[in-house]
Amino acid sequence: MSSNSAEDKSSELSLRQKPSRLNPIQHVHRKSIFVPIELSNSSVSSSNASDDTSYRRRRSSKDSATNGRNGEQETDNVSRLEDEMNNDHLSKLQEIFEEADEDGGGRLDIDEFRQAMRKIMGEGMVDDHELAIVFMKVDANCDGTVDWDEYLSYMLFEYQERDLMCNLFKDIPFPRPLREITSNHRDTITKVAYYQTISHRHGGMKEEEHGGRYISVSKEGVVNFWTTDMHHIRSATIEQPREKTKPMWLTDLVCMSNVNMISISSTERDISFYDINASKFDKCFQVSGLEYPALCMDYWFDKKNMNNAVLMFGDSAGGVSAIIFTEALGSALFGQQNAKSVGSRRVPFPDLLRGSVKGVKAIRCSSLHDDWVRKVKYCDNLHSFVSCSTTNDTSLYIGPLEGKKSGSFFKLRKGVLCFDYCKENNIIVTGGMDRAVRIWNPYVTSKATGMMKGHTSAVTNVVVNGQHAQIITVGKDKGIKVWDMRDQTCLQTINPRNINLGPYMINTVCFHAKTGSLILGTNQLALLEHKWEIEGEEEEVTSHNKPVTEAIYNSLFNQVVSCCHDSVVSVWDIMTGLKTIQFANAHKYVEKCVEKCAEITAMTFDPTGRRLVTGGRNGTVKIWNFNNGACLRELEVYDSFEITGIVVPRQRIVTAGWNRRVTTYIDSNEDDYSRQWESKHKEDILSLSYYDPSIIATSSYDGDILIWSLETAHALCRLNANESAKGQSVGHTATSTLMDRYESKQSFPKIEGSTTKLDRLSNLKLPCGNTYSKSDDGQSVDQSVGRKSTRGSFTADDAESVGKVRELSGTTVLPSINKKSRNSVAEDGNTENTSSRPDSSRTFVTDTADEHSSNDPPKEISALDKMAGKSSEFFIDADNYGEYSRKHEASVDKVLFLQTRPNDKDTATLIASGAEGWVRAWSIHHKGGLLGQFNAAHKPNEAVVAMTTDSKNEFLITGDTLGYIKVWDITEYCINPSDNRRKDSADRDTAKRRSRFPYTKQTDILKSLTQKYEDKILSGFRPPPATTNPEKTLKWPPKLNSFRAHLASIASVSYAEDKELLITCSSDCSVRLWTICGRYIGTFGQKGGWPKLVEPVDPENMSRRMPRDVQRVASALTLKVLNGGIRSRWRLTKNIMMIISRNEKADHKAYDSAFDPSHVEEEDDDKAWRGGTSAVLGKSYKPKTRHKMPPTLPEIKHNQNQVVVYSSLPFTNLAPIKEITVPITLQEMHLRQHQAASDAADTGGKGTGKRSRLQEFLNKQRTIKAMCRSGGAGKHTVHFANKK
Repeated sequence: MSSNSAEDKSSELSLRQKPSRLNPIQHVHRKSIFVPIELSNSSVSSSNASDDTSYRRRRSSKDSATNGRNGEQETDNVSRLEDEMNNDHLSKLQEIFEEADEDGGGRLDIDEFRQAMRKIMGEGMVDDHELAIVFMKVDANCDGTVDWDEYLSYMLFEYQERDLMCNLFKDIPFPRPLREITSNHRDTITKVAYYQTISHRHGGMKEEEHGGRYISVSKEGVVNFWTTDMHHIRSATIEQPREKTKPMWLTDLVCMSNVNMISISSTERDISFYDINASKFDKCFQVSGLEYPALCMDYWFDKKNMNNAVLMFGDSAGGVSAIIFTEALGSALFGQQNAKSVGSRRVPFPDLLRGSVKGVKAIRCSSLHDDWVRKVKYCDNLHSFVSCSTTNDTSLYIGPLEGKKSGSFFKLRKGVLCFDYCKENNIIVTGGMDRAVRIWNPYVTSKATGMMKGHTSAVTNVVVNGQHAQIITVGKDKGIKVWDMRDQTCLQTINPRNINLGPYMINTVCFHAKTGSLILGTNQLALLEHKWEIEGEEEEVTSHNKPVTEAIYNSLFNQVVSCCHDSVVSVWDIMTGLKTIQFANAHKYVEKCVEKCAEITAMTFDPTGRRLVTGGRNGTVKIWNFNNGACLRELEVYDSFEITGIVVPRQRIVTAGWNRRVTTYIDSNEDDYSRQWESKHKEDILSLSYYDPSIIATSSYDGDILIWSLETAHALCRLNANESAKGQSVGHTATSTLMDRYESKQSFPKIEGSTTKLDRLSNLKLPCGNTYSKSDDGQSVDQSVGRKSTRGSFTADDAESVGKVRELSGTTVLPSINKKSRNSVAEDGNTENTSSRPDSSRTFVTDTADEHSSNDPPKEISALDKMAGKSSEFFIDADNYGEYSRKHEASVDKVLFLQTRPNDKDTATLIASGAEGWVRAWSIHHKGGLLGQFNAAHKPNEAVVAMTTDSKNEFLITGDTLGYIKVWDITEYCINPSDNRRKDSADRDTAKRRSRFPYTKQTDILKSLTQKYEDKILSGFRPPPATTNPEKTLKWPPKLNSFRAHLASIASVSYAEDKELLITCSSDCSVRLWTICGRYIGTFGQKGGWPKLVEPVDPENMSRRMPRDVQRVASALTLKVLNGGIRSRWRLTKNIMMIISRNEKADHKAYDSAFDPSHVEEEDDDKAWRGGTSAVLGKSYKPKTRHKMPPTLPEIKHNQNQVVVYSSLPFTNLAPIKEITVPITLQEMHLRQHQAASDAADTGGKGTGKRSRLQEFLNKQRTIKAMCRSGGAGKHTVHFANKK
């Protein structure tokens, strides 16, 4: 061994601390160690050749990754050292393990391991850094040595988990459930076919033709047309022949796309041809005179010359016939039709056999089979056809269509029910009564080349998907199987119980390769869908199947480890986004004799970064070698409560959770000592953090933060913002704290126009109507019951009542915060460094503000004044918001120590975040307390549940429940002002830090608009509790970046500082990678990952892309950040916002000048020079041309789809309707009819004829006079109306 081996080991392994030796082999069955495994398909015959080949392949992959264009090479070409080893290499390695062990201990250190691997793989074939990575993966117990059993166990576990992962995530052909389709078919569906739409028939068919429709036909004569999504278009019915006593059944259908026709065979021994162009369904031709009815058909046409086509059909006597077209695109399919004929043209089949029709000839091969022909197909590349039957000697026939050569028969017991031919692989796949699926070579008839078993009934349908090398088979029991054609294994099985298509068997199937859709037909229709990925179409992807709990970054192996509620741990390569390994069922338990999986709720790495420690919802804690999924140790379980926090400091493992206790374990396999600390929390522990060297912080649901000593297990102090801004002893309760504050009068300095909390006891209204007031002797009197109470006798119940009503008193106006330091995005050189002191440009109202006297001047009301809580709200289990907040909105979800900061009373070392979005900076010094607080939530009623920082504690990265990520500059936030060295260094690095966030820069106008929007949002926030002393502690650090990363709540945030990347995970089951400036790289789990990242990662060279779900709802700022500062789509919006801002400024100016006396003089001056002259300068004066103000934008109108509700509507009384004047002609007709009716009623003879005619004449005269009078009045009326 070399002299500097110890230095090499310490530098390469980064062993800051070495825990006691753990032997993972003790937790592995000894049998699994010596099982011979095939790690690679590499050849064993020539080791030197394989070494050279592997070296060239690995070296070329490294060169391509190094010299490539921004890392856009395929990541699949990069191979690992472990993958290059075969059985020969392992045999040699086992021998070298024994030979290279110089000290005789049976184990190899890193130098011995490096020499052994170089001897196997060849000198110079492997990289030293890669060897060090492999050694660290194997040496998971961090003892600095590995042995043969340990190495082989690592390889075995890794490949077992990889094999399980590959099988689990293998692409399923039909992942979606069966979709039933409603149709008007009432009998068995004989065929479903796809009709391809062809746009150009004379120039040949193009490959990119995508349009088409499905056609289904049932044997009773119903034909339906469907879209590619199986939406019904129209139906047609084929009439039954009238002279027949038995009904006609339709047996098959084929689509003739080159001539816009379909052909349908029937039991009437004929084949009908229908024109389906556009919306027609006209019967054009009918081939009649067949000797036997056609049972199955097949149609083929030449895509290059569509005049050539072949129609094959098999009959019930075992014969096969063919109609060959050479002029299909001529004037008609079977020649010109007679113009005088009506309906379809009959073409006798014997005439076609004799060649009587021009361009058409027929061929008949009789008695090929001894039974019905089940299926027939024409193979153009073989110039032959294939037919099958359920007979033993003539099961399958393949032969030429024309020529003297004879065909060949495939003999199979019980025959062949179905088959399909694959042109790409030149194979025939058959299925029959023996339930087996066979693969045949067309030129070898004696024996099948492959056979697949698995069906429990006869195979009735076979479809070959040549593009994806898959075979789809359907059984008589409706069971469906999908087979891999290469390895002849079953990819998917669809149980018959999942196919509800009635009692009939599946009679027909239709598969569309481009869409991956499979249509099934019995007497009903159903669809199985699977859309193959189309280039350029990006779907929303997820990293896990269940919500993600946490995702953390490992800088040693450049990997991201994530876990979810499904008890699955996934390891990802951060450079490519590909999954390295995955192991499921990490935390298991047995409930009622059933094994179940517990959710993983906490996760962290050990200090060396080689082991993973996970905690489950059932209270179990396990240690893993996450590179191969081997469980190294399972810690002792005290109870079954959820684990919410894990830290691994100084050879210890510390856990906490819902059991409200802290538990410590010794990080050693030889020492199982563990201890549970005394319970000090009253609610569940939500977070856990460690501060070097020996401080532990835990936070709970009730807002308590306890600071513990790791060495003594004692609670040092308690922090709670709802009770005090100072640290309290652990036994100190909220009631005693409140009373101490009342007695000492040190809660707030009394300022002008305000009162102290003790003074507020006068006229203090209780929820029950009681009122406290001060007596002359200074004692508090309960006026409702007349009882006196001194401060000394003030009970805990009284203090609780005071705490319940402290929200209902007056208001105290406090200094406000500077606009530049409050929640505003820092600009490069434009933001002053004012984050460490409170500002005074705004005012706000606290929840315990005091009443003002009538003599006090009115205070300024700003956006922050609206932060006060509403006293009229109804709160569950509480009388007011103060009590409700202390019970349900005081949780601290995350605590984080700033490791580089010293423990000083004026320096914040602990950052806590939680409910209502408040982030508070605490000093854990015994004289410290709350030094600063700000709200980091994007909107009210949201919580900040995730935080992280960098190693220098310059950035604070927060994530809230709305999915927003924000980056804050905390370099000078809440630090000791006397620390000049830190302040000077921060001043020098400020410009450099802020230059890393160039995408949030804004113009002055957009800044003001953004400020107004943030003020509007801030008005919805509630103020911090008065116990936090907000006049001193409320201050915002500069915000460097803000964007929305997920639509659901952020679960955790991790920062890869060496690459300046952010890893975010959310309850939406996704883990995403970003640059710290906000550029989106990808989602772990997306197909193919992303192009390999080139270090250093340059955001400017990245393509602009963003998650699709975020893009749909993203704000303008998020779109700008994710687009790299470019937002051309928002230029119009920006212009509109600028116009609105200018209009608002103009309106304010006009309003202010309306009360200005000098405004009148200005108007006179305007009139003086408006005409181009001036009273002083004369006509030579020309005023400056000013830009016209843009017109005011119209108000937004309601959409027609919106429902408008009116409180009242105006209405008027209805006007009387004038009757319409009957025209003269109609009046005369009515009189004649009346006269005729009266004449008919009168009885008279010859003597009464003259009198009736005279009476008729007189009536006519009276009618004419009446009409004249009415006509004159009408004219007068019309004339009057016109005159009016």
